[in-house]
Amino acid sequence: MIRTSSYLKKLWGSVIYALLSPALWATDTIEAASDTATTPVSYSLNISSPKTNWSFGNGLVSGKQLEVSGRVKEGVARVLVRIDHAKSHHYFSRFNHEQLLHAGPFTFYIDLDRLKTAHNQDFSAEEIRRIYLSPLTGKLDIQQVKILAKPKAPNAIRGWDFSPILAQSAWGFYSVTPDSTWQSIGGHSNTKPKQPILQGSLRGRDRPYHDELIRDGIEGLKQVILPLENGLWRVTLWTQDIGEWEYLPHPLERQITLNKQRILDESLSAESWRKQYYFQPLGLQHSDILAYQQGDVEPIHQAFWRQIGRKRGDPIDAIVEITDGQLNITLESPSPAGLFLSAVIATPWNHQAEQHLATFDQLREQAFKQRWPIVAQPNLSLEALTDVIKWGQDTPLIAQGELISLQVTIPQNMGALKQFILPLSNVFWFKQTPRLSRVGGQENALTLKSQLSSFDPHEKAPSQDEVWIIIGEVSKNTHAPTLAKGKLIFEQGELSTTFIPLNMTLPQAQQPVGLYLDYAPHLSWFSSQDAEQQAKQDYRFFKQFGLTGVAPALPTPNTSSESIQGFKRAAQLPLLTGLLPPFPAYTPLKRMLTQPLPELLETLAALNSLDSILLWSLGDEPGLFPDLDKKLMALNTKLAKSRPSLQRYAQLNHKQHDKLAAQFPHLLINQGYDLSASRFADLQTQGSDYYLYNLDNLRAAAGHYLWRSKAKGFWQWHARMPTAHPYDPTDGREDDVQFLMPTEHHGKQIIIRSDLLSLRTGINDLRWLTWLSQNAKKHIDFAILEQEIAQSISMSYKNNPFKNNDLNINIAKIKRLAQRLQLPQ
Repeated sequence: MIRTSSYLKKLWGSVIYALLSPALWATDTIEAASDTATTPVSYSLNISSPKTNWSFGNGLVSGKQLEVSGRVKEGVARVLVRIDHAKSHHYFSRFNHEQLLHAGPFTFYIDLDRLKTAHNQDFSAEEIRRIYLSPLTGKLDIQQVKILAKPKAPNAIRGWDFSPILAQSAWGFYSVTPDSTWQSIGGHSNTKPKQPILQGSLRGRDRPYHDELIRDGIEGLKQVILPLENGLWRVTLWTQDIGEWEYLPHPLERQITLNKQRILDESLSAESWRKQYYFQPLGLQHSDILAYQQGDVEPIHQAFWRQIGRKRGDPIDAIVEITDGQLNITLESPSPAGLFLSAVIATPWNHQAEQHLATFDQLREQAFKQRWPIVAQPNLSLEALTDVIKWGQDTPLIAQGELISLQVTIPQNMGALKQFILPLSNVFWFKQTPRLSRVGGQENALTLKSQLSSFDPHEKAPSQDEVWIIIGEVSKNTHAPTLAKGKLIFEQGELSTTFIPLNMTLPQAQQPVGLYLDYAPHLSWFSSQDAEQQAKQDYRFFKQFGLTGVAPALPTPNTSSESIQGFKRAAQLPLLTGLLPPFPAYTPLKRMLTQPLPELLETLAALNSLDSILLWSLGDEPGLFPDLDKKLMALNTKLAKSRPSLQRYAQLNHKQHDKLAAQFPHLLINQGYDLSASRFADLQTQGSDYYLYNLDNLRAAAGHYLWRSKAKGFWQWHARMPTAHPYDPTDGREDDVQFLMPTEHHGKQIIIRSDLLSLRTGINDLRWLTWLSQNAKKHIDFAILEQEIAQSISMSYKNNPFKNNDLNINIAKIKRLAQRLQLPQ
């Protein structure tokens, strides 16, 4: 599922249109920029208006970057950089970069050697014909724009940048490609080796990563020879591919030798690999968070670089003696991923070596900070996400079966928790902790967001003013009119609160509401059995947490009896856990297209017992991959005739997709499709069942809007989809999408994105609204309130502000009416 920046979508009809009209921009022309003899190392570009563009008749020489600096006066601002080549004629044929900036001075850079169009087509600095710069939102001054040479490493550092193709190398190092020669990488004829300088089954890797030193490399290397003068050298090798969607290279056995000196001998279990390379969350000090809340983001930048950024690419250090003008690197591993290099650097081993390396590290850290500004958003409160009850401050109305969230602030010197008394079942104990994330899915800016980490409240005494989040379901034995008590009994005192039970039981939701789920990649790489067990635990957690549905993790079936039985078990697992069907089978048919058609049809026939619980995806946001769309549509047509009992669906996210809607009995739709009264009426007329997916306000989508639209369910993307490293938000073209964070003790500890509480609260809202509708049929006061709430929700999703407090007020009105009339279910 590919998503385009929501902000760019909004701009499509306005700003993006304006960008197509050069007459609206002030223009400067810079000719002969490709002539290296006449092009200065750096030069400033004239800023004649807020919207400015510069023409480069002959392009630019390689090795340059664009520097934009200025000041944001207040809040946050957004700037668009657009770069055209000679054939650019619309948005998707040019480079487009939106930079989000926080208050204060800013400087950001664009690497002009590594440009890609919105359709992922590369073009070089020599092909640049025009650069546009435009403020989009916020109050800011752009003070200076420069074309300047990219920074280089200190002169004392010799370096080699490994890449699939000859391109501008990082930091002024030698570029090493499969076609490199001894002379091209800095060697002299008198030390030239007899054997090839690169040996192995070579395969290039190129990732969308910000650090040009390690974003690409060569896999399959068994022997590498680099030229280096005789003497003692401090050498660093970057040995791990950055990875891609749901993939981080995971070789368990590796050996690396430099000039017959073994510098790495690694033999890991899957568990030890995960602990060493995967479970590396960012650890922040309380002082870091306080500084962030006051607008100082430097401590967060430093912490990320120190704990995660510097370690990416798995740098390995050694001291080696050179005696023949050659650095011989031997790599051994049964996995091609264990035979990888992205860069090698060397500096003479003397009293200045560490200082040279520290200077280089500082340069890399500075480059990271310039490419990834951190936007301070001080408010991490749960009050914006859910209807949280403040312990000891609120006396809420509660109903049997209701899902509630409690927030408790622990005073000092309470000691350890000895006992608790709560009118709740399915209780979870969480602490709120920050996580570093992108501001938005495709934003090149970072911010702190909130996550909830489970803990054992009895394990140790809480610190002063520690905040606990307790969530659960109101127990069935909680009856009116007796007040319900909550107590936390500590070694040095107790904390109490009070609830007012209503004389009713909240009905269960009848619509599936939940997340897309796939097998946890860090488990499935090593053991399908472990991944399946984790999925089973995830379903159990979803049910206990209060979710009602899921788009489940499913294998790709084939005709073998073992595969058929395995698929059936996987499809039935969420049902056996108590989650509601239907379950979208999002990936299997797309993967099955590689099978011969008779085999595919035979497989589906063997799975006909699942027809009543599965929705099979035969259209995934059509238009992104035309060849795949064509194959799926042909299969859809065939299955409509041959297997009418098989439930077919498509995910539609554009207005023009209404032309396809009639070809599918079930549809998943989102705001891109245009959620409105007329759309729903059309779908109802043609007899299509419609569900919602991927909406920005989780509480409203799962509750008020689901109730108002009469959609049959809602699923949100995605429970477990990291890009590569799960705690590095910068290593993909989009942010990691994971409501469930991977944890070392996956059977015991749970870490969730805090906005999963929004989804849970939305389900609770849905149950209250459903109860209201049930009683509206037999009591006028409920009918009046039902009409009032319904009229406050526009059928056009985009016209709803959906403020959390407004949703709280609606549910409070229902509760007060229930209390006044004391109507049981």
